[in-house]
Amino acid sequence: MATYAYYRVSTRTQVEKNSTDMQKNVVKEYCEENGLVLDGTFEDDGISGAMDDMEDSIARNGLIELFSTTQEGDTIIVQNTSRLWRSDTAKVIIRREIKKCGANLVSVEQPNYDIYKKDPNDFLINGLLELLDEYDKISIAVKLAKGRKARAKTGNKPCGNAPIGYRWNGNKIEIDYNNHLIVQDIFNMCLERKGNLSQIMRDCAEKGYKTTRGKDFSVQAIKNILTNDFYVGVVTHAGNKIAGEHQPIIEKPVFEKVIEILRG
Repeated sequence: MATYAYYRVSTRTQVEKNSTDMQKNVVKEYCEENGLVLDGTFEDDGISGAMDDMEDSIARNGLIELFSTTQEGDTIIVQNTSRLWRSDTAKVIIRREIKKCGANLVSVEQPNYDIYKKDPNDFLINGLLELLDEYDKISIAVKLAKGRKARAKTGNKPCGNAPIGYRWNGNKIEIDYNNHLIVQDIFNMCLERKGNLSQIMRDCAEKGYKTTRGKDFSVQAIKNILTNDFYVGVVTHAGNKIAGEHQPIIEKPVFEKVIEILRG
């Protein structure tokens, strides 16, 4: 768990009066009294704490860096909460970000301040922010779904892990020549063993075959391979099957025979 300090002065006049130095002295004295060592400091000079518009928020690079660095259990120390916010809107937004990090906030001049204590004045703004969060999640999900659908229509694998025997190369999927022969052999063993998956599993173990995660093949893993028509050049998305752009590993007659055996 790390300890960070944040300093801010809101006008150039305050900067000239060394307000930042005063904040640093207050925080330094607090750390010495409590046996704390700072792991980092962040500051914004000549920046308003109101955050009444987007420009104020973006301009606070020090605060943004603080949020991107802080992790759960870390502590943020300020001389006074006014160094973090002045308006109610800024207070709600910044409190939410600190809580998302799971961090603690210490205000030297406000020893009884507790960021996790509910403030009824925050209720309305918190509600609006939560609605916006949900809207953002839905918007992102819709965009991702549209992207996957568009990729599937072009014959590209929409997303996810590449099946064994293939690998991602940028946004395209290609044959992984390090293990594509394993897939072909599993299909051949299925024909030879007449669909005895348990025996195929034992054969894979004897041959030293491993999954992409370095584990032995299970019966279910073998079945997943044998029933995956991606190996014959088919892409499936949302229940729709189309011809893929990737190179098949298994010939279609072999795949159809294997499916027939497994169903029998």
